[in-house]
Amino acid sequence: MTQQTLKGCRVLELSTTLATSFAADLLRQQGAYVEKVCLNQNFFCDTQKERTLSIATKRQWDIVLTDELQWKSACFPQAVTVYIDFQAFQTGDERELQVKAGWLKESEQESSPSIAIGGFPASLLVAAHIAFVSVCQLLEGRRNSTVVVHVASILASALHGRLFTLEEQEIVPMMLVPAADGQLFIGAPSDEQWAFLTSWAELDVPPCVTQAERRVQKSAIYNALSKWSASQLRHELMMLGQTFRLPFASVQTHEEVLKCPQHKSRHFIQQQRIIRSPWIMSKGLAANQSFSFTSFKELQIVDLTAMWAGPYCTRLFADLGATVVKIEAPHRPDGIRGKLGSTPFFEELNRNKQSAVLDLNMEEDKAILLKLIEDSHIVVNNFSPRVMGNFGLTDEVLLRHNPSIIHAALSAFGQTGPYRDYVGYGSTLESMGGIVAQTVDYAGTPVLPLFSISDMTAGVMGALSIALALYDQTITKSPYKIDISQYEVATMIAWVPYEQSAVKPKIICVDNIIEETANWWHTEDETIRRVRAPYFGEHTVYYKTHYANEKRDG
Repeated sequence: MTQQTLKGCRVLELSTTLATSFAADLLRQQGAYVEKVCLNQNFFCDTQKERTLSIATKRQWDIVLTDELQWKSACFPQAVTVYIDFQAFQTGDERELQVKAGWLKESEQESSPSIAIGGFPASLLVAAHIAFVSVCQLLEGRRNSTVVVHVASILASALHGRLFTLEEQEIVPMMLVPAADGQLFIGAPSDEQWAFLTSWAELDVPPCVTQAERRVQKSAIYNALSKWSASQLRHELMMLGQTFRLPFASVQTHEEVLKCPQHKSRHFIQQQRIIRSPWIMSKGLAANQSFSFTSFKELQIVDLTAMWAGPYCTRLFADLGATVVKIEAPHRPDGIRGKLGSTPFFEELNRNKQSAVLDLNMEEDKAILLKLIEDSHIVVNNFSPRVMGNFGLTDEVLLRHNPSIIHAALSAFGQTGPYRDYVGYGSTLESMGGIVAQTVDYAGTPVLPLFSISDMTAGVMGALSIALALYDQTITKSPYKIDISQYEVATMIAWVPYEQSAVKPKIICVDNIIEETANWWHTEDETIRRVRAPYFGEHTVYYKTHYANEKRDG
């Protein structure tokens, strides 16, 4: 299933690495013509490209992707040249990327090798950033220019959640336990969820009301949960847990992912292969108002997201100069803020944004939000699908207030399908998508990755889909509804190609965390800012004063 947002765009690929090659394929899936010069080897994502042995430097290209230093300079005067800098790496191979970035998890057996994340998470994360940068450069008309993407910086950024919140990183219970027919992920991150789970499963554990107390009792909690789950079936426990809004997940194998009813209903996998990008873009009728993109600095984005994936998606645009207004509820701030109102991880994910507190259950606050949407270009949310409708913020309502709006919904399982209302964190989706089944210890037992790689990848995939909609809007003037499924992102990470990606730890190596460079991409006209994240509700007064009781023409 090829979408046509990049129809007519011509891409030249000069790559020796999987990450660069996968980036070109992401562009191809959006309708771009991709010609790959076979410099070294072909990858699984090259099958539907036009492959040649010579470089046509005089042909008109819109985008040139290269990880070869000799093509970094402006050899293609009419093109946007994206140079992918693997400066800290020798081959750019998936395992080398994970090892040098410090992604490997220590094995419980000291003599056993460290555990790599299953699939191709590092390559796909870098590829998504490359594709995003390419479309952004096209949008800003940066022809005859070169942008440098720093691979080491991207991979280091993925560890921010673990490094910045180390004290509170381990939430208990968020763990794998045995079931009668395999492994099950059990999550109960909040105190209320834990209290319910304790009662439901009749767990015999010492009193541990708070998260700090549960960390101390982690071993006892694991043993109690394992005793409860061991005689039950994974799928049945998952369904029951999800009924109670607990982020349970069955650890699915490749064969089970193939048969998953959620993927079947959304036509994500056909004939044992993934057929599209992990989003569905629905173009509306032509808008009544004109749209002319000139700079990211003129964009305004309403950010209704929290935690990791959604805030990372919108922060990419905030770094480019867009005005991003982060909306939080007075009774429910972003959970990444922590008890003190801000953490280093929150600062990293929400820099360059503004903050407003609105209670969308109150009509006056919802009216302020709708007026803000009238002046904005993009709305991003990562609620469960039912939430926007419960607030009365349906697509019809949004379009009535802004006929050109791009509405991106970045939910756990997508807006449609039998699992649409299921809840999920990164570990939920990685268990369901096949990543955990391929992340195995010395005995071949599945383990959770060192950190939730699907969160960050889903965020940049969401940003890429929004950039593609913006690019198409410059021609069609049409509004867009974008349905990004984090479950499909996790499946794509684990999938490509499944037969080659099973983790076989053979090499014992020292984890070497790469220091992040100043910016993960760089142009001669550097625009990325580094402004602190806002305090909770810091700009509320401005927006309520500006929009409350405001009279408008018509």
